Amino acid sequence: MLNKLLVFACLLFVFSSCRKDDQLLTDPGTLNFSEDTVYFDTVFTRLPGSNFPRSINKRFMIRNPYKEKVSLNVTLMGGTSSPFRINVDGLTGRRINDVEILPEDSAWVFVEATLDANNVLNPALVRDSIEFETNGNRQYVQLAAYGWDAYYLKDTVFTGTNSLILKDKPYVIVNAVYVEDGATLSIGPGLHFYTTPNSVFVDTANKKYNISAINVFGTLKINGTKTEQVIFEGDRLDNIYQDKSGQWRGFHFYRGSVNNTIQHAIIKNATVGIWVDSLPESGTRNLIIKNTTIKNMSAYGVLGLTAAIAMENSVIANCGANTFIGYYGGDYLINNCTFYNGANGRRDPHVIFNNILRNDKKQIIRTFDISFNIQNSILWGPLDSEFGVDLTNDSKVLLAGLSFSLYKSKTDLGGTSNIRSKDPLFEDISRLNLKLKTGSPAIGKANPATATLVDLDEKSRDANPDMGAFEN
Repeated sequence: MLNKLLVFACLLFVFSSCRKDDQLLTDPGTLNFSEDTVYFDTVFTRLPGSNFPRSINKRFMIRNPYKEKVSLNVTLMGGTSSPFRINVDGLTGRRINDVEILPEDSAWVFVEATLDANNVLNPALVRDSIEFETNGNRQYVQLAAYGWDAYYLKDTVFTGTNSLILKDKPYVIVNAVYVEDGATLSIGPGLHFYTTPNSVFVDTANKKYNISAINVFGTLKINGTKTEQVIFEGDRLDNIYQDKSGQWRGFHFYRGSVNNTIQHAIIKNATVGIWVDSLPESGTRNLIIKNTTIKNMSAYGVLGLTAAIAMENSVIANCGANTFIGYYGGDYLINNCTFYNGANGRRDPHVIFNNILRNDKKQIIRTFDISFNIQNSILWGPLDSEFGVDLTNDSKVLLAGLSFSLYKSKTDLGGTSNIRSKDPLFEDISRLNLKLKTGSPAIGKANPATATLVDLDEKSRDANPDMGAFEN
């Protein structure tokens, strides 16, 4: 008898609970919202003829505070002309009726934006709102985004001689751009480029290949100045993406590309900042880099594959693998540069030179001529050794020079007037401020005969110049 009573009591509880859950609030209901305004900061306006770019997806929560379920109607007030899109608990549309939220439960609302061009120079505010109606009670969540017009380069191929000089609006690279063999692209001071992720090339068989965002077969000249640097970064404008690596694929200079220069540029947040293939077929260098900062790469800052690269007064910092790697030989001249990598789980030095190709069994199958000369520079990081070589011991090594430089290593690498494993005392590593504090061992220790006349900021070096990119 007792068991029967217990079963009856349980069934009564279940049925009463079901009936309670089925009760629908009939009074005007006031819902709770996790946000009263959804704000998108800055979004690039739409590329004509496409739905690109879209904003990030933002979300907020609706909470039902009642012990009865509620039914609500949701309306995007801008209707079909609204640049915003909404999804309420899995349902999309400009108006979504009869959305039910169980007692003391919640539902998610997701919002995106695609903004039309506003034809003004500065970002312009675009607004809308979402209405939530419950039994006649209307509540609103505001939507706001700043739309920023841009010049778009979508799979653009440059032939002949070209110049980009307009700086009234930013440039957005959609997928990739190409500088064809024999063509020249010059980029003027003060331009700002934002690039989309996952750039690909699709061949005639519809096969996709991952490629760099900026592909140079001819010649590229980036002509920034001290006061008007040329900036390249990903197209995500939210603050959390300001220093996030791997947002775009970087530069690639292909075999045959010659006479390239990069001056006063900032290249950040890519996968490989600069990738250079093969010794030039004419001229002395594939690429000359001056007064440039390359930072926050998910893989490499500069990757040279049998390349000829000269670099001065420049900084490479915070790369997932290497700040600078000269692989399969090449010719590299580095002067008054600062290379720094933080602790990120890597095991190998972040500056490496190699002239050996091995197979899967680590057997040498080919060697290459190599020449590298590092002067007046700083190579620093948390590992015991931050400079490494993998070289043959023969005439293939034309030059392996390290002089008047501060480097981190467990062993003495020789060379002239170097400083081994003494903290260079950077101003603020956490903010990648790699200027030298007073008392740094690198101050006054560069070679006056070979040091650059000015530093990265074009500050004149004195009679006793400092190692690294910055003069104290």
